[in-house]
Parts: sequence; structure tokens; C-alpha cells
Amino acid sequence: MKRNLLVFFTAALSILFVYSCEKIDTTDIGEDLIPAVDNVSTFDTILDIITDNFLLPDSTRILREEAHAWGVIQNDPEFGKTKGEIYFSLTPSGYGTHPFPKKDSTLIIDSVVLALAYTGAYGDTLTSQQRMSVHEIDYDANFEDSLIGFPINAVIPYDLTVLGSKLVEFTKLDDSVIDVRKRDTFRLKNQLRIQLDKNLANRFLAYDTSNAYKNDSAFRSKFKGLAIRVDEAGSPAKNALAYFLLNSVNTKLIFYYRVQSSTSTAIVDTVSTEFGFYPFNYANANVVGRTPANNYLTYLNNGNPSDDKIYLQSSPGSYATLTIPNLNTLSNRIIHRAEILVESISNNPLESFDKPGALFLDAIDTTNKLIITVPYDFSYENNFEVLFGGLIKNNIYNFNVSRYVQSIVTRHEKDYTFRLSAPFRTNAAEVRGGIAIRPSPLGNSGFPINTPIAYGRVILAGGAYSDPTKRVRLRIIYSKI
Repeated sequence: MKRNLLVFFTAALSILFVYSCEKIDTTDIGEDLIPAVDNVSTFDTILDIITDNFLLPDSTRILREEAHAWGVIQNDPEFGKTKGEIYFSLTPSGYGTHPFPKKDSTLIIDSVVLALAYTGAYGDTLTSQQRMSVHEIDYDANFEDSLIGFPINAVIPYDLTVLGSKLVEFTKLDDSVIDVRKRDTFRLKNQLRIQLDKNLANRFLAYDTSNAYKNDSAFRSKFKGLAIRVDEAGSPAKNALAYFLLNSVNTKLIFYYRVQSSTSTAIVDTVSTEFGFYPFNYANANVVGRTPANNYLTYLNNGNPSDDKIYLQSSPGSYATLTIPNLNTLSNRIIHRAEILVESISNNPLESFDKPGALFLDAIDTTNKLIITVPYDFSYENNFEVLFGGLIKNNIYNFNVSRYVQSIVTRHEKDYTFRLSAPFRTNAAEVRGGIAIRPSPLGNSGFPINTPIAYGRVILAGGAYSDPTKRVRLRIIYSKI
């Protein structure tokens, strides 16, 4: 009887152990193909990872069709300051004719309005109030069309004269606005409107088809575009970024004016003319900068090569190195699953700053001075966010490195220091047959990972984190050979 009870309890404990092992597997991909850990034929092990924080030199470029960030986060309590400003050109829809009809009549300018298509925000939008100031880009600025966009650290000179300004209340950015055209009234949503100096309209009115309106290059020699800046001194609460789309019908420069009869003082018409960001226009830049402060700055400067926390911001951001010291000492075995688990510890539900939707893991090839994708496990040609990982789920980012680990334990191939980041785009080289292949969707600009720019930040448990159950780790499920 005692023997039967012992067998029963042993079996029950074995079932409970197997069930528990399955429960801690956070993997959804290929879960049905991974054998249960029974410690008889299938085992699992955890390898420690050493983590260190670094600034990420960032030459990200924002393309014409992407959301542009504007505003200031003055003091994120963990990361410090973020600032975004927008530079772009607005033009007539075509050339060879004067954009203001009935030019031979007397035109009376009523107002000039800059309209920007609002598409979202990041940060503490409930309290943010920031003053937007509009300037003209300098005549001698090197600000021309660029198919690949300007880098986010570009320096673009502008005239100090303020053409117009407005105190932007972030809670009202998606409110409706009214636009009256002749006898028609339009209710527009998600459009920010700023009234500008009427002298700008008078300048455009004075141009003719022999100079500015002859062609596009002639026009831009007279008018480079507008700089949308933040008047920090005039902003009561700087806690968020707003995002605007330039290539939208809701982004334009609108001139409202009346046409006076050439034979009397009577007003014969009330009309408007629009300059827009038309498809032939590629003169745009989003200048975005970060100033590290608070705990993030402390970790950057602590001189400790084994940080207990990882601080990641989306571009322009940061990265952490992940070193796995005992990986190349593992004996040969069959790798069923090898995954790097990275857990968020910034999980306050009242937090104003969202986490990045995805992280990216690549490798540092010091021999060839390249940043490469993880060998064998990553390919731009498949749905890598599902197969390789990187999306957040239950506050954990998960990366499948099974084939990479198999190549090390079986063929003794090189093990790399990994780089973990939250980039806007990646340009890491995928090495195939000894040839480094760059991502193709956006050419030299890279493959999109997190959008929009500067959206998202997260604090993760590093390799030396105080709670060992939350530390970044490499979990391997394997069978002995």
C-alpha cells in the first residue's frame, strides 16, 4: 500500500512539474512543436546576461509621408528632455500662371492661415500647453528636396522674425475647427490653424510669372519654407509631443482675400488661394533631439559594465549591450528553443509615457565593423516580428535565437555581443552567403520598427537586477545527444 501511494505521489509531482514548466514558457510561436520539459529527455537551463547602457548615435531620416514630431517634453522624470521642431516648404500647385486669380483687380488680404494636419500625441497631453512659433527658413539655408529626408540632427537656419504664434492646448488638438469659404461653412477635425502676418501674403501677391511663379526652383529661391518651432519661454507646460502629417490635404497655407472691382470700390468676390505640400515636394525635416537627465543619465555615466536596469528610448534614443558569457562553453545538444526574455519594470498604469511597441535585437560584428542581424534566426523577407520576436506581450519582449544558439553549440560559430534598442528604423545588415544585405522597403532609410519618431520609452530589468526572476535572460530548452 505504501509503495502504491509513493508511486501515485511521484507521478502526480511529475505531472505538476511538467505543467509548471509549460506555464513559464511565454512563447506562442511554435509552442506545439516544443517538447515539454520533463528532465528525462528534455531539459531547460537559464544563462545569465550582462547588460550595459549606451547612447545611440542616430542619423534617422524622416520621410515626407511620415508623421513629424513637434513640441517639448521638458523633464521626463526618468529620461530627461525631448524636443521636436518641423521645417518644410509649401508651394503653389503649379507654375506658369499666377496663383492669385484676378490679379489685375485690387486684392485685399483678410488673413493668412497655416493649417497643420494633426495625427496624434505622446506624453502628458492633459497638462501640456506649448506656444508654437512660425518662422521663415533663411534664404541661404541648404534646404532642398531630398528623397531620403534630412537627418533628425540637421541644423537648418531660420529668420528670427515671428510670422505668427499660438498657444497650443494639447487636449484640444483633435477638436473641430470652422472654415468659412464664401457661403459655405466647413467643420474640420484634427487640424491646427495659426494666423500669420499678412505681409507674407503681400509678398506672394507681388511675385509674378516672370520670376517666382516661373517654375519650382525660381519659387524656392524666393521662399525656402517655414520653420515650426517651440517658444519654450512662452510655454506654460511642456510635457508632450504632437504629431503632424505634411502630405495631407489638411496641411496648407491659406490666403483669404477679397477682390475689389477695377471700376469701383465694390467687393465682387471673396476667395482663397492655397499653397500645399504637393507630391513633387520633398523639402522637409523633423529635427528631434534628446537631452539625457535623471536616472537615465546616471546609468549612462556610472562606469559599471553590468547594469541592473536598461533604459531604452525610441529614436533618437539609446541601446544596451547584451553579453552572454557562458554561451560558448555549452556542450553540443539539440536546441528545441532558445529565447532571450526582457521584462519591463516600468509598469505604472498611470504612466504618461507609453512603451515602444517593439524592440529590436541585432549583433555587433567588431571584426567587420558592422551591425548585423542575428545570424540564422532573422530575415527581412519573413514576418520577423512574429518569427523572431520583439513585440511586447504581458510586459515582456521575447526574441527567438534558437538557430543562432544551435550554430554555436554544434559548429562552434562566433557568438556576438547583442545590441538591444527601440529604433524608428533599422539598417542592420543581414549577412547571406558572406554578403551584407541592407533592408529594402525604404532603401537606405531602413526598415520601420517603431513609429512615429520619438514615441515610446521603457525601463527593463537588466542582468544584475535585484529580482532574479525578472532579469534579462537566455532560456534554452534542449535534449542531450
